[in-house]
Amino acid sequence: MEEVKISKKSKVGILPFVAEFEEFAGLAESIFKNAERRGDLDKAYTKLIRGVFVNVEKVANESQKTPRDVVMMENFHHIFATLSRLKISCLEAEKKEAKQKYTDHLQSYVIYSLGQPLEKLNHFFEGVEARVAQGIREEEVSYQLAFNKQELRKVIKEYPGKEVKKGLDNLYKKVDKHLCEEENLLQVVWHSMQDEFIRQYKHFEGLIARCYPGSGVTMEFTIQDILDYCSSIAQSH
Repeated sequence: MEEVKISKKSKVGILPFVAEFEEFAGLAESIFKNAERRGDLDKAYTKLIRGVFVNVEKVANESQKTPRDVVMMENFHHIFATLSRLKISCLEAEKKEAKQKYTDHLQSYVIYSLGQPLEKLNHFFEGVEARVAQGIREEEVSYQLAFNKQELRKVIKEYPGKEVKKGLDNLYKKVDKHLCEEENLLQVVWHSMQDEFIRQYKHFEGLIARCYPGSGVTMEFTIQDILDYCSSIAQSH
């Protein structure tokens, strides 16, 4: 495990020692499930799985082609699936830890890769929130020259539906390049990205409703549009 070398040119995918641990544990369970020396096997499992965890992390830190979060997410997802299937009772804590690592790195990858798809809008509303934090009442923010209704409209105009869809399409291609086929997490990641984008969208909608009440200013696309874009992009690739 410690000597594993990964290619700098291709995706990392599932590491050989992660697949080998799965094979070894499956074989060991079929032979020694109720053996008298079960305790020795459990001790070996605990040592081995620690080695697997440590070295997945090491490879992830050294990976150049594949983002660190993807190496962690895919391999810990695989480990979690293996431990769930084999039900090895002495590795229950490790199963939970693998699931947690998978979930954390999925979330981190989604937030980092998605970033701020509506960057100028993000920037505008950060300014709005800063004014509110300084003590200006929400419904009075629109009296500030830099944050009046016309300025908001101008920023919103920069994000018509077709631009948003184009941005999402490029994002899908980037994610597809990062992920390996055997772990099959593309749709899971894509769905999480859709949820995160909708969360940002709702945040903006809430700020518009509170800071620009009755202004009639709305985004140029709806949540339903986001769902449609994401669905049609996933189907077209």
